[in-house]
Amino acid sequence: MTYDLIIIGGGPAGITAGIYAARKKLNALLITKDFFGQIGSTGRVDNWPGEMGVGGMALMGKLEKHLRQFSIEIKTGQKVTAVERTLEGAKLLPVGKSLAPFTVQVEDGEKYQTMTLIIAAGRSARMLGVEGEEEFLGRGVSHCAICDAPFFKDKQVAVVGGGNAGFETALDLAKYAKKVFLFEKGPEVSADELLQVEARAGGKIEVLLNVELQKIEGRGKAQSITFRNLLNQKVFQQPMDGVFAQIGSLPAVDFLGKLVKLNKDKEIKVSPLTMETSQKGIFAAGDCNDTKFKQMIIAAGQGAVAALGAYEYLQNKE
Repeated sequence: MTYDLIIIGGGPAGITAGIYAARKKLNALLITKDFFGQIGSTGRVDNWPGEMGVGGMALMGKLEKHLRQFSIEIKTGQKVTAVERTLEGAKLLPVGKSLAPFTVQVEDGEKYQTMTLIIAAGRSARMLGVEGEEEFLGRGVSHCAICDAPFFKDKQVAVVGGGNAGFETALDLAKYAKKVFLFEKGPEVSADELLQVEARAGGKIEVLLNVELQKIEGRGKAQSITFRNLLNQKVFQQPMDGVFAQIGSLPAVDFLGKLVKLNKDKEIKVSPLTMETSQKGIFAAGDCNDTKFKQMIIAAGQGAVAALGAYEYLQNKE
């Protein structure tokens, strides 16, 4: 089957694109690993209109439910591994036949043909790059407190990263852990003052500045960490049951190869008018593109723009 549109990603951008595509009666397929994403790992969302103080998982559940009210094919539990331009193969077909210009392959080997694409793959957590991180991933090392905080009841954990994500993670962990250490490499944290005040008020969170994590060790699971004080270069080892990395994220666009142009941060370059990329027929919405502000509501708006852009592109092609 050849689709009018394939949407890659199940976050706010992808879901909104799916809703708009369905409303335009496009034969569309949405492929996503899950409907969790970055928002699902957020304990509380206060800036989504009409949903003050809603949990991230609950909000994503509502968005998914809304999408499923429409006539759109959805494939979950699948990760896209490659996108290729296939238009060159059209010359091999009999006269009068046509070939969809793009092929999308998923991890189970299935391939799907489409006339247009919307990339709404979001971002993936940036790794710390320290010894033991990969070894203990899922065994003490995590990127999602909402997912894993209950496993650290009455335990001692570390959060690496002094931004909003780091403090939100520390606050989520403090509901379960007996002690939370928040490590910041710089001389000060960058989190909103409101989050800092909340962290100080609880009494469980200790913020350490000018420190750098160097190693995670243990037997079968994380049990201790080694870190360095950047002011005096002293190295310390401390028992630690868990480490939560919150040092930012990278666009999840490796599957595109060199198909579209990226900026120096590996974000997809798009036209602000239509979200179209350097490759005609491919659009990108949300946190994986190069627009300045990375916010849930902006991602959703861009999803709508991308879907309308894809619809207009198809109409003009016809």
